[in-house]
Amino acid sequence: MRVVALALLLLLLSACAGQSPVIQVDGTRFHHLDGSPRPFVVLPHADQRVDTAFATTADQIGAALAALGWQRQERADGQAAIVRFRHDVDAPVQETVLSPSALPPPGIWGYRRRWDDPFPYWQAQRVVTSLKWLSVTIADGGDASAAPLFEGRVTSRRGGAEIGPILPYLVRGMFDGFPGPSGVTQQKALPVQP
Repeated sequence: MRVVALALLLLLLSACAGQSPVIQVDGTRFHHLDGSPRPFVVLPHADQRVDTAFATTADQIGAALAALGWQRQERADGQAAIVRFRHDVDAPVQETVLSPSALPPPGIWGYRRRWDDPFPYWQAQRVVTSLKWLSVTIADGGDASAAPLFEGRVTSRRGGAEIGPILPYLVRGMFDGFPGPSGVTQQKALPVQP
């Protein structure tokens, strides 16, 4: 009996160790794009400060669009699509997460569902998460008053309160399958890059 239990435990541990970590992102896109590549320029919003963080994110977005065949330009010429973006971290939110446990909660006796259930108890744990988001808008460079060609927003709760480490994954989530179905929220599990 002990040999079987040990074998099952080793099998479970090897299955957990073989999986690579992923970052969950949720993305919603609205667009009028046909998917054909076009020239583009990345510009800041009027109230947006152009700093190193802006330049790094602009380069990541530019590289993602260039990988799809779009041609990046340095200046707006009236013909190139205008790409603008914002990113931020929302205020932290405290949540309670329930997970199954084989041990009763400390200090009290929990409700046991069945005598043969391997995880008869539920453990409550409070976690603090911060919603990190990236919003991208693509407009027609020739008609500034027209509706945007593309609007997308990608969010993730992964990680701490810093957006820097998660931002490349938000960009990947935005442009994975670009332009994608319009008006649909998609959940994606992006493998963590070493």
